[in-house]
Amino acid sequence: MSERRTRLPMTGIRVIDFTWGGAGPFATKALADHGAEVIKVETSTHYDFPRTMGPYAGKQKGINRSAYFSNRNSSKLGVTLNLKTEEAVELVKKLVPTCDIMINNFRAGVLEKVGLGYQDVAELRSDIIYVSMPLQGTGGPQAGYSGVGHTLNALAGIYAMTAYDDAMVVGPGTNFPDHSVNPGHGLVAILAALIHRKRTGRGQFIEVSQLESTVNLLGPSILGYSLSRENPKPEGNTSRDASPYGVFPCANGEWIAISVTTEAQWAGLREIAQNRAWQSDRHAARRELHRLVADWTATQDAYVLMQALQSHGVPAGVVQTAKDLVERDPQIRARGHLVTLEHPEMGPTVYNGSPFVLSRTPAHLRSAPLLGQHTGEVFKDLLGIGDDEMKRMAEAGVFK
Repeated sequence: MSERRTRLPMTGIRVIDFTWGGAGPFATKALADHGAEVIKVETSTHYDFPRTMGPYAGKQKGINRSAYFSNRNSSKLGVTLNLKTEEAVELVKKLVPTCDIMINNFRAGVLEKVGLGYQDVAELRSDIIYVSMPLQGTGGPQAGYSGVGHTLNALAGIYAMTAYDDAMVVGPGTNFPDHSVNPGHGLVAILAALIHRKRTGRGQFIEVSQLESTVNLLGPSILGYSLSRENPKPEGNTSRDASPYGVFPCANGEWIAISVTTEAQWAGLREIAQNRAWQSDRHAARRELHRLVADWTATQDAYVLMQALQSHGVPAGVVQTAKDLVERDPQIRARGHLVTLEHPEMGPTVYNGSPFVLSRTPAHLRSAPLLGQHTGEVFKDLLGIGDDEMKRMAEAGVFK
C-alpha cells in the first residue's frame, strides 16, 4: 500500500462486498477510493451485469472492458467465488472475522439461504456492520421482488413526474436510484454505524430499502398530494413558476437550458436577444414565448450564448455530451475531477473522481479489478491458504 493511501480516512477498514449493478458498487467505490480495503466478490457463473454492458474500450466486448463496470468499481480488490459450493461459503466465513463491513444488494433472503445472513455473520464477528440493500426492503409483501433502477423509477413515482402533458413517459434512465440517492443513503448509514461502533464497540444490521430511499426524491409531491389529494401534473421541461424555462435548440445541433425566475433575469435575457417585441408579461402565452425564444436560440452558438446569459445574471447551461465533459468543459478540467488510470486490459481509462473532496485526505483512486484478479492474493495473504490447496479448490470450482 502506498504511503499516500495509508493517510486516507478509511484506511484500516476492510469490506467484503457482494454488491453488483450500480447502487451498491457506487457506495463501496467511495469507501475504496478513500482507503478502505474493499474485496469485491463476483462469480463467472453469473457476471455482475455491468461487465456485460457497454460502452466497451475500443468498441471490443469483453468482461474486463466495460466502462460502466470500471467506473463504478475503482480501487477495489476483485475475487471470484462460487457460493453454490460449500467450500466457497466456508471461505467467506473465514474472511468475516477479518472484516469490518459486509454489504450486499441482493433480493431479500439470498445470502440467508447459504448461511451468510446477518445472524450467521454476527456469530463470527459480533461487531460486524452488515448492510443489506434489497429493492424493497427485507419485509413486506413485495420484499422478494426483483428490479433495477429503471424499475425503481416507476415504483417510486419518478416517471410520473417526467412525462409531457400526461402523454408519453420519458424517464431519466437509472441515474437517480442507482447513482444518487441509494448509494448516498447507504454510505451515510455505513459511516454512522462506524461512528456508533467506535463509541460503543457494537456492530449492527443496516437495511436500505432502495424503494424507500428513492421515494425521498418525491418529498414535495407526496406532501402536496397529502394536502390537496391531487396528483401533481407532469411538467416536462416547463415550470409553474419560471418563464421562459426549458431546453432550447441552438446552432449545430446543440441545446441550452434557460431558466428565468425574476424580472431582472427577464430583462437580461431580452437585452441579450435585443428583442423588445417579446411578450412583456412573460407568464402570459407561455407556449408562444417558448416558440419565439427557441427561434432565436436556434441561430446562436450554445457556448457563446451561455456565457452571454450568465454575464447578465440569467441561469443558463449548455446541454453537454460525454465528449464535452471529457474534452471541453473548462470547469471539470480545472477541478481535476476526471482521473485517467492505467487499466490492465483497457489501457488509459477515464474515471470519475470523488464527488466530494476532503482538504486533508482527498481520495486516491486505483484502477478497477479484472474478474478474479486478486483471488490468489486475498486468500493466500489473509487466510494463509497454500498454493496446492488453492489449486485443488480452483479445480473443484470454488473460485468460479
